[in-house]
Amino acid sequence: MRRRVPRGVRLATLLLLAGAPLSGCGIQETGVVGAGRPPVGDLLPPRDSRVLLFFFSPDDQLLPVPRHVHVPWQGGSGTSTPDSGEASEALSPLTAVTTLLDGPNKAERRAGLRNAPSLPREASAADRVVTRGTTVEVRLSLRVRRLSASARDQLVCTAAFAAHAQGAMPVTLVGQDGRLAPAYCSLRPVPAPAR
Repeated sequence: MRRRVPRGVRLATLLLLAGAPLSGCGIQETGVVGAGRPPVGDLLPPRDSRVLLFFFSPDDQLLPVPRHVHVPWQGGSGTSTPDSGEASEALSPLTAVTTLLDGPNKAERRAGLRNAPSLPREASAADRVVTRGTTVEVRLSLRVRRLSASARDQLVCTAAFAAHAQGAMPVTLVGQDGRLAPAYCSLRPVPAPAR
């Protein structure tokens, strides 16, 4: 004859057997374990397809703005002749300066970015940009002394970062009314944390 096991006992036995594998596996409870710093990546487009332009924000702060620039393939080696002093790479400092003079694109304008009022909105105002050793010279077909300090900052920072990844080169602006003293970009990149 078979004995009838009460329903409560059967349920308790079932729960006990179901929980046994979870509690008996030997894994101990721990606190939060630090695994180091989060990964840091460069989210900017590669330097061979972007320029770093400097525009003013709605609250008048000078900001670096990466812009992808499509440059058609020109063939050849892409190197400059040693005595020319001019960068002939696809995205040279001249490309960056002429792109800056064109002004913010539609998306950048919607974000409130703008050029300084005294900066002309004509890419043709940039005659050429010459890089010699550790200096950059921006030649413009306008009077550079009439540019406001903020317009000069935009030109200096854009040319400096186009010529050097850290923007650490002095830039001289040359125009129809002479040459200004060399200036450094007032903005410096924040160093990436050590990994």
